[in-house]
Amino acid sequence: MNIAILDDHELVRVGVATALRNTPHELTVSVASADELFAALQDGKPCDILLLDILLPGTNGIEVAQRMRNEFPEVKIIVLSVDSREYTLVQLLQIGVDGFVSKRGPLNEITSAIDTVSEGVPFYGRDIAILIRDITDAKLNKQNTAALTKRELQIIKACCDGLLGKEIAENLHISLRAVNSHKTNIFNKLGLSTSVELVRFAIEHGII
Repeated sequence: MNIAILDDHELVRVGVATALRNTPHELTVSVASADELFAALQDGKPCDILLLDILLPGTNGIEVAQRMRNEFPEVKIIVLSVDSREYTLVQLLQIGVDGFVSKRGPLNEITSAIDTVSEGVPFYGRDIAILIRDITDAKLNKQNTAALTKRELQIIKACCDGLLGKEIAENLHISLRAVNSHKTNIFNKLGLSTSVELVRFAIEHGII
């Protein structure tokens, strides 16, 4: 995969370049400002996944993410930041970013996130997944979830934790086939087709 990073800290950019060595991924764009990023993309620099910081000089990652969705919707976005406030997470999930990695986490989470997102599966680093789960737990009790079964709510919460189907099956002590069946029922009830849409729906409707 062709990887771009937008982060105003050189040490972070160097760290990402180091993490990508000996992987099948190539760092094609490494910039410190949004203007540099969009100039590179408009010039045709290849980019499949963008690693995006949130706290940027002169702008913010939320604005960049929204512009990316408008101008380069095919590029997947992984947020790489220390800003893990609930308000920020909600905004970015509503935009439809594909993953979060906390800068407080281990460096190998970056490559794990890239590998996971490149397969079309959302990725949430451990710190972010815990926060999303806490938001889920706090709000599930306040919502009318009569249309969803208890097991379906468990599946939704697990998806919001960034767990894959096999991991959900192990945690809930059910088969992978059962997990996929529940997810199919959830998607049919909610009119959705992907895990990213499911997380976005949960955010927009106050489930998480």
